[in-house]
Amino acid sequence: MACETVVIGLNWVGDNVLAIPAYKALQHRFRSEGGIAVAVPGNVATLLDASGIFRQVIAWDSRSTRKRIATLRAAGDFKRAVILPNSFRAAMIAFAAGIDERWGYPSDFRRILLTHPIAQREPRGHQLDDYTSLLGALNAPRVVGDTPSIKLPPPIREYGRRRLLEIGMHLDRPIFAIHAGGLYGRAKHWGDTRYVETIRKLRLEGFDVMLLTSPGERDQAERIATTCNGVPIVGHDGDVLEMAAALSHCSALITNDSGPLHVAAALDIPSVSIFGPTDPDRTTIAGATRVVRRTLSCQPCYQRECPLGHHRCMNDVSVDEVFAEAVGLFSNAEPEVAAHPIEA
Repeated sequence: MACETVVIGLNWVGDNVLAIPAYKALQHRFRSEGGIAVAVPGNVATLLDASGIFRQVIAWDSRSTRKRIATLRAAGDFKRAVILPNSFRAAMIAFAAGIDERWGYPSDFRRILLTHPIAQREPRGHQLDDYTSLLGALNAPRVVGDTPSIKLPPPIREYGRRRLLEIGMHLDRPIFAIHAGGLYGRAKHWGDTRYVETIRKLRLEGFDVMLLTSPGERDQAERIATTCNGVPIVGHDGDVLEMAAALSHCSALITNDSGPLHVAAALDIPSVSIFGPTDPDRTTIAGATRVVRRTLSCQPCYQRECPLGHHRCMNDVSVDEVFAEAVGLFSNAEPEVAAHPIEA
């Protein structure tokens, strides 16, 4: 049976991971109609396909709206589109693809493109609850307490194990993955110099370290690796599944607020995350990461560049603090938020 429902997925890796409970709820709701398809960017499509949640995964191979419309039309004769992004373009793609039912929030002046505009409840809390109103209207409530989780198939896990051995990792000792980037903007970045210092301290303590990256962050990762006299890098080709396969064998991750942080949470890999311009209460899963942050009166600003020019929310977080939290992951202490109030 061909599925009748396609979900227009999110553009960012982390957003798709946080949407997993919503995807599962929709798959369960429409299982009698063949389940659901999901349309997402190609770099995350492989990960969602490996999750086993979906009947069909449609990869957007281009940022072109016209090509996305053509891809959706060619993928199947869908009766219904559930549109998770709040953008006008996401609704336009479903409309132009000729899908009869179009469900979504009437944001971004797109009410006219929706056959079923659903009012979103306010105020917004955790991102996991962003789709509560939409799922309720579709009679597809998310399971209470359900959090993002992915269990990689054994062949994918084995591929990740071999990949780590190929790049010189020692699987008999703890491995730290480091992700220093974040395509959203530099305001989320803790700083290459601080990551270099952290890597050096971890190595002195006997930990193996590898860098996670993506095509848009490759130059940054290579600069850090060179400064540290060589650090293996995973993720050059942008395939999130390859990154997840390698990450699944790591002991912990250190990162900014980024896609790999949420992938780690879904894989049940401990992490230390440095937050500045964004709100960890909005996106992190309780107990899944140790958050290190400063509390300033200008937070959260959600800007790509610091509007005040000082970037204190990230610059004031020290290497020693992050290192202590990272090493502390291997103690019996419970994860906690290392928040240090400093008024701007």
